Amino acid sequence: RKRSFLEQLEKEVPDHLKVVDDPPSPLEETAENHMQMNQTPILSTRNRRLIYGGGILSLLILSATCFSTVATSQDRAETIQDLQKQVKLEQKITGTYEKALLGDSEGALKRLSSIDVQSLTNEQKNVYMSLLIDRKKYEKAVKLQGNHPEVVENMISKKGDVNALKEFQQTFPSPNGAFDLAYHEQRWEDMMRQSGVEMTDKRYEMKAYGYLKLDKVKEAKEEAAHIQNQGLNQKIATYEKTKKEIEETKKQVEEEKKKDPKDEKKLQSLTDQQKKQEELLKNL
Repeated sequence: RKRSFLEQLEKEVPDHLKVVDDPPSPLEETAENHMQMNQTPILSTRNRRLIYGGGILSLLILSATCFSTVATSQDRAETIQDLQKQVKLEQKITGTYEKALLGDSEGALKRLSSIDVQSLTNEQKNVYMSLLIDRKKYEKAVKLQGNHPEVVENMISKKGDVNALKEFQQTFPSPNGAFDLAYHEQRWEDMMRQSGVEMTDKRYEMKAYGYLKLDKVKEAKEEAAHIQNQGLNQKIATYEKTKKEIEETKKQVEEEKKKDPKDEKKLQSLTDQQKKQEELLKNL
């Protein structure tokens, strides 16, 4: 078959491009020798075969490329349709957040409730959850987070809304909620007694701060050692320093009171200094 195909191709080649393979006559040989001195044959038998083979290969590549182009075009059409759907969804979500930012939280909630939750990113879910919390729709917020009330409670605690935290704790009571509520209400002893709390970096910080309020620096340092928080460490160091300064000022006040006659101006200055130091400690 291959030979037959090559012979057919050879018929299609113009005569002037063919090299005659028959034995030449003496006159033809002389002419041919003269020709070889001036130019080489355009196509040899081997070159013809190479060209024919290359033509076949080119046809095969062209056919494969055309098939691939058709398949790729179909894939592109489907991809474009998917992208258009995604763009429309993103536009709807973006419009919803614009409503929320403009204060139309109720309108934003209505639009968000019509969107498939699976289409929302974690950040978008958090915005949705925040809107639900602001509207006191705690059950829906918990459902949004896959029935994990601790996620909703964490956000309420971060907001620092004590009333909302109380309401949520009544519906979804938990050790985490009791701990956070005690912290926001500055019930330090109750906070320390709470067991079963899921300790996060934020709660370690809260607990360390509570110990400072109870004047327990050692315990505060132990809680702070669980996390990397330079601000908390600085606060503890400032507390220790201020506490020592207060003790020193108190000694000076007592010494001035024992003097006779007393230096009233110096005594008043030391008393004022002590009050400022105690106020600084209180506001840490």
